[in-house]
Amino acid sequence: MEKIKLEQPVGKDTRIVFRVVICVLIIFFGIMGMKVLGGFKKPPAEVATKEIALQVEALRVEKKDYPVSITGYGEVRALNVVPIAPEVPGKIVEIHPRLEVGEIIPKGETLFKIDSRDYTIAVKSGRERLKFLRKNRNLAKKEYERVKRLFQENSVGTEAGVDMAEKAMLSSDDMIVQVEQALEMAEINLERCLVRAQFNGRVSHVALERGQFVSPGQNVLTLVDDSALEIQVPIDSRDAREWLLFENKNNRKNEWFLDLKKMRCSIRWTEGGKENIWQGILHRIVKFNRNTRTLTLAVRVLPEIENRKKTEALPIVAGMFCIVKIPGKMMHNVIRLPRSAVSFENTVFAAVNNRLKTIQVKVVRMKGEHIYISEGLEEGDTVLTTRLIDPLENTLLKIIYTNDAEVKS
Repeated sequence: MEKIKLEQPVGKDTRIVFRVVICVLIIFFGIMGMKVLGGFKKPPAEVATKEIALQVEALRVEKKDYPVSITGYGEVRALNVVPIAPEVPGKIVEIHPRLEVGEIIPKGETLFKIDSRDYTIAVKSGRERLKFLRKNRNLAKKEYERVKRLFQENSVGTEAGVDMAEKAMLSSDDMIVQVEQALEMAEINLERCLVRAQFNGRVSHVALERGQFVSPGQNVLTLVDDSALEIQVPIDSRDAREWLLFENKNNRKNEWFLDLKKMRCSIRWTEGGKENIWQGILHRIVKFNRNTRTLTLAVRVLPEIENRKKTEALPIVAGMFCIVKIPGKMMHNVIRLPRSAVSFENTVFAAVNNRLKTIQVKVVRMKGEHIYISEGLEEGDTVLTTRLIDPLENTLLKIIYTNDAEVKS
């Protein structure tokens, strides 16, 4: 079978070549146009890189001597709290008209009176009996002297009769002694029927009514002497070891703290202002608590309250919770910094040639908003007071120096 040969259209190859040439020309002119336009573009101006400084507050440190003040808290308590109990039994026939809790009973006034009729009768009977016994004793003495004289001078009577007369006289003496003792006890019991205040006392407890029968030893009321007050203040044993003052520490014997220096202390009620400040005296060391590692100090409140000058100031009374400042030793040649300037790792950020540098320091004491440093810094060093979190070492700093008033505030 004869194959039929298909003829391709005329000019097809020409059209393809033409299209390729057109595409090449478009690309060529596009590249040339980009080069021409690129020639008109100006390169950006070169800018020098500048390091940004970190703005911080700082201060120049100086070494000084600072007094140490040991601070503690404690409750005011009265030294003399006296429970009153009757010494003789009987019925209450009279009580003080102001015998109420909180009232002040002056010294010498009658608190209450017990029915004294039985004791009055005992005293009266004892005195009358004593009169007769003394007369009887005088008669027995005269009889003894008569019998003895007759027997010795006239040989009248017997020695047994003399002994009997002497025995009768001695028996009278013994009866007189017994009655005198009973009379003395009756008079004491009569005095005990009247109970008086032994000091200017504040009534803190009353369990007494008129007509009530009381027994010896029964606590019927309590008086508090507010003129003698004390505060027991526990302090950290490390503060006591390092800063508490003693009279002569080098010559101390192995005894209890007998040479504690009696320092004047400041006492302030925690709920009061500056007007509620009193003065006390460091009196003694009460105890050492091994569980809490604290040393308890006793501070006596002085009777003359020098700091209470304002009329609106309240008196210091038992039950007030107070803060006590006890003077201690002197810290010599130390640097005081704000607490914010020292990290918990005992490091500070210093400025050296306007660059940040981390320095390790030795902290000797932390008190309130201040920290005292003995080693690591020198006089005139610049310490940053701005709190920074993980700053880069050698960071450029822009320093604003604070004044002393800001540091001490």
